[in-house]
Amino acid sequence: MKKRMIVVLLLLMSFMVFGSLDRGQKIQAQTNDERILTSTSTHLLTNVDEAIDTSVIRVRGAFGEIFLNQATLTSANSAVTITANAITVSEKGIFPISFQYPGTTMTLHVISKLATETEYVIYEENFSYPNGAIPSSLTLLNNVGQPGGSAAIDGNRLLLSPSTIVLFPSYLQGFSNYIIETDMRMSSAANSSRWTSVMFRYQTENYYQMAVRQDATLPNGVEFAKRVEGSWNVTGTGSYTEALAPGTTYRLKVDVNGTTVKEFINDTEIINYDAAFEFTHGRIGVQADNVNVYYDNVKITLPEDYIEVDQYQFQQVVDVYKPTTGIVAPATTLVWFNELSQLDDFSAAIRPATAIFRINEDLDVVDASGNVLLPLYDALLAVDGKVIPAFYTNNATTAASLGSTLRNYRIFDTFIVSDDGDVILAAREAHSLMRGVLNFPMTDVESLSKEDLIEVRKATNTAQAVASIIPVHLLNQDLVHYMQQRVMTVWTTAGNDDVSQYKAILSGANGIITQDFESLFEKYASFGPNTHVRRPLMIAHRGLYAGGLSSAPENTIEAAQEAIEKGADILEFDVYLTLDQEVVVIHDATTARTAPGYDSLTISQSTLEQVKSVNLVDPIGGREDLKIPTLREFMTAFKDEDVVLFIEIKPTSDLLVLRVAEIIEELEMYDQSAIITFSTANIQSMNVYMPELSNGHLTGAVLNAQNLNTSLTNMFSTNVPINSTLNPSYGALTRNFVEAIVHRGITVWPWTLNEYNVIVQYYNYGVGGITTDHLGYIQDTFNRVVFNTYNHLTLLEDATDIRIRAAIETPAGLSYPYMPEMTIIDDGGTGIVIDLNGNVTHVNSTGTAYAFTKFNSTMPNGISFTITGDLVTIDIVSEIPQEPGDEPDTNNTAIIIVSIIGGSAALGVGGFFGIRYLLKLRKIS
Repeated sequence: MKKRMIVVLLLLMSFMVFGSLDRGQKIQAQTNDERILTSTSTHLLTNVDEAIDTSVIRVRGAFGEIFLNQATLTSANSAVTITANAITVSEKGIFPISFQYPGTTMTLHVISKLATETEYVIYEENFSYPNGAIPSSLTLLNNVGQPGGSAAIDGNRLLLSPSTIVLFPSYLQGFSNYIIETDMRMSSAANSSRWTSVMFRYQTENYYQMAVRQDATLPNGVEFAKRVEGSWNVTGTGSYTEALAPGTTYRLKVDVNGTTVKEFINDTEIINYDAAFEFTHGRIGVQADNVNVYYDNVKITLPEDYIEVDQYQFQQVVDVYKPTTGIVAPATTLVWFNELSQLDDFSAAIRPATAIFRINEDLDVVDASGNVLLPLYDALLAVDGKVIPAFYTNNATTAASLGSTLRNYRIFDTFIVSDDGDVILAAREAHSLMRGVLNFPMTDVESLSKEDLIEVRKATNTAQAVASIIPVHLLNQDLVHYMQQRVMTVWTTAGNDDVSQYKAILSGANGIITQDFESLFEKYASFGPNTHVRRPLMIAHRGLYAGGLSSAPENTIEAAQEAIEKGADILEFDVYLTLDQEVVVIHDATTARTAPGYDSLTISQSTLEQVKSVNLVDPIGGREDLKIPTLREFMTAFKDEDVVLFIEIKPTSDLLVLRVAEIIEELEMYDQSAIITFSTANIQSMNVYMPELSNGHLTGAVLNAQNLNTSLTNMFSTNVPINSTLNPSYGALTRNFVEAIVHRGITVWPWTLNEYNVIVQYYNYGVGGITTDHLGYIQDTFNRVVFNTYNHLTLLEDATDIRIRAAIETPAGLSYPYMPEMTIIDDGGTGIVIDLNGNVTHVNSTGTAYAFTKFNSTMPNGISFTITGDLVTIDIVSEIPQEPGDEPDTNNTAIIIVSIIGGSAALGVGGFFGIRYLLKLRKIS
């Protein structure tokens, strides 16, 4: 955190010295001579006694486009003077102007202020009307935006009954930015969680709102909420100092400027949200959930510096090209932009998913030598809607300027790529929706250890990056799996040759950077249906092996041990904080369900001693001595096991997050830990206490099964700012979304899948992991291929003695010998021939050959799928190279070297891989 704060302070100092960080294309506020009036944007802004030139203002409609002075303009207000080419008002206020043009009649609104004032009052209403029906200037709807609802004027106030929306005059939809203020008194509520709201940028079933619950002291007592295609997505929450009293009036304020929304009660700022990208315009109004509420003294102002900009509207979500392939959720494809001729690639039918642009301090796109290729804006136009733009820089000030510029352009489907984590932090400080990617060049590195990968994970998460880039020569399936099990996204840099590209594909990496993307796509097309180059991880829900078949109850060490034996990659379990601040493992807030034989204890109101005094019910195993474990006990039981722990933090609690972080650090179990939670506040806290940890956000609210772009946009604005994976309830999770999210560097981990066909379905979608109570469903399914060795070194005359041997394995550990049918990628000039049983039958020259194998497996329900093995290297030499200190081999043996190409055989005590084991084996006869 100290390092991050230093970066931010340096940027602020830079801002004070050099001015605005945005050195991209300057976006100017719109003036009247640039105004284009439409049926939904009808306002003109002016100062008192300053003429509006109607000869330069354009109007668009069914008639086409005209200048305003070509229409007939009239006003009955004596303060308005209309001449042939001008409109002038002599008073401050809002003045309707009648517009008539053949076939079209509408009302314009001239809004004036004094020249000395810095804001316009664009709407003001105190509801001074007789009791009864609301005035015709307001629109009455029910809570799904249809005619209905119940509202009235009552005592010079607006009264809303439950399930009602009232919209203010329609001309307000022409504004994007403003400050809304109103008095609110909630006279009654069905219960303490019911709410009322101020709505803005409203279109039916698509809008933002400031919602206030009756008990505003709740963690979500105040919300910034989005209604998107009829579904709620709450992306900002906060608490007020008191619950709303039925006799008390509160002043609500919503400050809306671009993508930033601030929410206040009685001038106390509750929420500051900076990712309101989805909607730009719409109506303004108020809403009542299951409450009766009064509104009064509505005032909406437009500060001069809030006047919206006039700019090109970039596509919000990129339409990524989908290559032909049978690979499940294939790796996304990226290219470096090196020359202008590549622009044609980005508009072609077959194109990469992402283009990485190098930028200089002026935000120009440059080549690898720093030569300017084109302005940033032109690059953005070239890829708009077709290729995801990514930007590479190692300068923090440049990154902050870029973030500011892209935010102004409302571009959020984008990446910032850097070798320096502080640069990514600087970009995300300016634009929280930028997805960071941390590059590890490792030009002088020959191998990686397990400890190295942990450092990569720490650096990537601390940089708030979604992915790590590691060179392909340092990767294999086991290393990528190790990272993915720890909730990391791995991208790799591959060459343009067949071997390098196949190695990248077979590693299971989530992304591949290569200049020859078309060749990569051709390789993709060679794989048959349902081919898995990476396998979804199996997550034992509440630490269970097989639901009701487990020999111990949920969230116990005993059940979790059985889950590991049956193939769990990850244990998921839940934690709460006791009264004496001990973290315990339990799913519910009370012991009522899991220990029904005792008086129910509320965990947060009980000491650890009290919690330990009850025994858990064990209907299967029949044991009567099973206790609720502490987090420390649970984690210690699995320290150094090949399993990762998903610690679900149930309640929103900063103190609980801190205690979890302390226990992970105390036990030195960072490498086995990740947190998941429903609470964005918990993730934000963990990003402070342990920024190097991976986080998962438990939410299905972002998903819309009928609209991919809506789901992606929700995910961008919800998960990217807090830098978390998406862990949704699976119902609305589609294959299209799973495939699309791969290109964004984010992984998806659905829960809780308990029907066998559903597990198989999502397994073959290629999700990151599957949370289930029924881990045993696929425990005996062969879903991995492991070779005895991945690198063979032999003399030319002994080459036909090579026997390539493998095994197929199940999650539960069953291993079966497999005679692999090898596919030769490149024979290296050896002329090598390998028969259907993995035996080398012919070689005619020295060289290096590369091959891999596939295995066709079947799920118990009959669905077939294919798994791939890692790259196998066969070095045919005329003379065996001697390691320093070795005696010459006089026994004419074949030598097998397990090297960094390898898979599981490369994982040893001495290092995760990178140590070369020189094993002298007798020739196989």
